[in-house]
Amino acid sequence: MKHEQASSRLSDPGTALFITGFISSSVQLLLLREMMNITGGYELIAGAFLCAWLIVSALGSSLARGTGATGLGKTLLLFTTAPLLSLSILLLLTRLILHPGETPSFPAGLMVTIAVLLPFCLISGFTFIKLTEAGRTSGRDPGMSFSVETAGGIVAGIVISVLGAGILDTYQAFLIITLMGITWYMLTFRIRSRYGNLVLKSVVLLVVSAMLIIPPDFLFRQMMLKGIKVTETFDTPYGNVTRGEYQGETSTWYNQRLVTYSDDAIESEEDIHYCMLQTEKPETVLLISGPAVSRMKEIDKYGVNEVIFVERDPALSADIGETERNGKPGHTVINDDAFTYIKRTDRKFDAVIMLLPPPSSLSLNRYYTLEFFRSVKKIMNRGAVFSCSPGINPNYFNEESVRLYSSVFNSLREVFRNVVPVAGNKLYYIASDNEISTSFCMLADEKGLNNYYVCCDYLSDDLITAKSEEIASLMDPSVKPNRTTVPEASFHYQSFILSRDTSAKIPSIILLSALFALSLKNFRKGTGLMYFSALALAGYEITLLLMLQLAAGNMYQATGLIIAGLMAGLAVGSGTGRPVISSRITGVKATVLALLYAISALLAGQMMEIGSKAAVTGLLMLAGFLPAVITGSFYRDLTAKGPAGHEPSKVYSSDLAGSAIGFIVFSALAVPLLGIKLSLYILPLLVAAGFLFRSGN
Repeated sequence: MKHEQASSRLSDPGTALFITGFISSSVQLLLLREMMNITGGYELIAGAFLCAWLIVSALGSSLARGTGATGLGKTLLLFTTAPLLSLSILLLLTRLILHPGETPSFPAGLMVTIAVLLPFCLISGFTFIKLTEAGRTSGRDPGMSFSVETAGGIVAGIVISVLGAGILDTYQAFLIITLMGITWYMLTFRIRSRYGNLVLKSVVLLVVSAMLIIPPDFLFRQMMLKGIKVTETFDTPYGNVTRGEYQGETSTWYNQRLVTYSDDAIESEEDIHYCMLQTEKPETVLLISGPAVSRMKEIDKYGVNEVIFVERDPALSADIGETERNGKPGHTVINDDAFTYIKRTDRKFDAVIMLLPPPSSLSLNRYYTLEFFRSVKKIMNRGAVFSCSPGINPNYFNEESVRLYSSVFNSLREVFRNVVPVAGNKLYYIASDNEISTSFCMLADEKGLNNYYVCCDYLSDDLITAKSEEIASLMDPSVKPNRTTVPEASFHYQSFILSRDTSAKIPSIILLSALFALSLKNFRKGTGLMYFSALALAGYEITLLLMLQLAAGNMYQATGLIIAGLMAGLAVGSGTGRPVISSRITGVKATVLALLYAISALLAGQMMEIGSKAAVTGLLMLAGFLPAVITGSFYRDLTAKGPAGHEPSKVYSSDLAGSAIGFIVFSALAVPLLGIKLSLYILPLLVAAGFLFRSGN
């Protein structure tokens, strides 16, 4: 009786499909952002996240095969409450497996990712197929069901992009969206009376109002940062900022990583003085990111006229304002992407000190490229000095670390006459056209600096020089320079991270092999066109997102818009027009799709050179829309009624499985190894392979 009531109240599952798409995409984007923060933010994890998401969703859709439209009420109840289960697993595992401030190993990050995604993705894929079958019963074409569900994802991408611009915090948005889904379920399937309807809406309004006034993120960050007394936490369009205390010492955490803390004299002095000691009467200094207050105090010792501090996230520069001169240096804050600022500024500097993290992601990698170093050289006065830190000081340099540091070292050598590595708490590169001295203790005494650490009391010039010469001799000149479009350093960084834990290699291979095996399990010759075209579109999507990082420097804020553009294309392609079963017309569509990918490869360099962030975002959205229209039409064609049609669950599983492989292969292997252009040229070959499998069972 209850099943009959549920079906009668859902005679047309269009609303349910839309809500399913909205909640699925919202949860995906919010969890992706949080998992990227927790696990270090590099592309291998992003690819693994998306791969795991789609593989588990494909498994869920396979389980729904042949179940019909019965039990929709219970299915939707599980679907709307499943995000809470995933959230509970996330909080539990971050306390049991992960440690605050540490980037977890790849196997640990992947295991946490799969465990968190498993309950929600499994029921999400199951729910979509159940709703598609219900739509078929009421006369709705499976392609139209896919289109409606995708439309919900489009709205989610836009909404999350807007909310992520500093309006709502991650967990705040997550819980509100989940609560809205549960409320819709209760109003649709459980509550019939007006009084009950009014009570539920009133309670939900009060709960949402409470979460808006007192964001729940404070509680979640407190649970995740064990041992830290959290005093403040909030999200920005660029990441999460959390401030707290540990045994009376104040600290600031950015995306779960410690960025500032009390008594950081050693790092402060190394960051500044190794570079500044090479200068003579410096007047202007450019400081790129880093803990500004403590570093500027060290720069002030040189009596410079002005320090310009460039930091993309205003939340990290809130403690620094533009100060009055009054005999002290002027401190000017520029809240902009440093890559963009350096290209546009006409200022000249005597020292440029870059304190950005190592090239762990493509967004960070661009600051360690040949192109960036050339731009830096143009804004430097004659004989000026540049410094950066491409990573930790490993003490023992294995093959992977040598390749990583050599790629950055060789890039600097093509721009500057002299490049000297300095082994401190981090590995520093000091570069200039003038001679560089590693006699830091002697130079500090000559300049009369009152240093705590970079002085003769703690350091020995002889030992520093010997270590620098040893590291320089290890640099391999055969390693290719790091470039924007061929990110050598980013790939070598991921290899280095895996090499640091030898026990992590085998689990990593096993986990990735399992994901590949699950993907191939869903491959069928009859749906090969869907599998390969989805693989190509997923590879294209992740490449567009990486291009966005390289061009605009911010994947978070506009990610939802790029994804919305692709999903809009899928919705249009799968929901409009009549199904096509002609091989000739299918061949024409496949040819057009291959040409679109080839044109994107030809224009990739020009698109990334566009100065306007809004313009490049719009172009990338358009570039994703058109191929998605054709890919969506393949889903409509393959699920059409008749002898040539296939079960929606089989086609949907092939779609998800192909997409899963595309995400991880292109993010972790193709783009880092081959570069963006060559990776895009692979896509037409994948489309051709799909066309070869356009028929069969």
